[in-house]
Amino acid sequence: MSEIDKTLQIMEQLRDPDSGCPWDIKQTHSSIAKCSIEESYELISSIIKNDPEGIKEELGDLLLQVIFHSQIANEKGNFNFNDVVKGLNNKLVRRHPHVFDEKIKKKKITAAEQELVWDTIKRNEKDTNQTDIFSDLNDSLPPSKKAIVIQNIAKTFDFDWESKDQVICKIKEEIDELEDSFEDKDKTLEEFGDILFSVTNLARHLNIDPETAIEYANKKFMDRFTQLLDLFAKKSIDMKNANMEQLNDAWEEVKKSEVDL
Repeated sequence: MSEIDKTLQIMEQLRDPDSGCPWDIKQTHSSIAKCSIEESYELISSIIKNDPEGIKEELGDLLLQVIFHSQIANEKGNFNFNDVVKGLNNKLVRRHPHVFDEKIKKKKITAAEQELVWDTIKRNEKDTNQTDIFSDLNDSLPPSKKAIVIQNIAKTFDFDWESKDQVICKIKEEIDELEDSFEDKDKTLEEFGDILFSVTNLARHLNIDPETAIEYANKKFMDRFTQLLDLFAKKSIDMKNANMEQLNDAWEEVKKSEVDL
């Protein structure tokens, strides 16, 4: 028995109505839906920490969600895990014609060109009317991910900036518009959203995942702030009573200590 077959068997036993686990038995697609998102973020956290063991463990937890949903569906007679894998295999082959189609596989394309091919094939699979191109947009996506999907859909219609410099100019323009909106709270909210949308667009042009980038920034800030607290403690200074100059000097000292390592 392969390890994956063993896992499928374990899940089947956990869901057994007579001898299984009460918690596992009562779960539904809806009740565990958020778990996939939580496990994805934990995987990202392990990747950011460059923790191979953590990555391995979190990949297993994410795979568990696929197997859990597949078992629930199998019990309802909808589909099983093998159907999921078969569908994935077919999709991977179908969306990579330059790799698997003998007629065109010899033609080399760039990663950027492949993204366009993928999005075009995906749109054609949905047979979406051009006036309703966002109908299948996944509303459960994190906003930054959703923004990238929207931008990639627009890109398949050649509606996109040609360079990152153009996006940077757009961000500066949006910041100016934000500064002019401070007297109107609703307008400020709108303009701030435009900035985030444009920054996400820049991330896409730089081939950076914005969710991963903000997680790096979160971790960096937490590390630096912890060091800042330690620094004031060593100097026997209550950080709450420090003035702005002391705070700035201490922050720069923390940053310099990172460079010197």
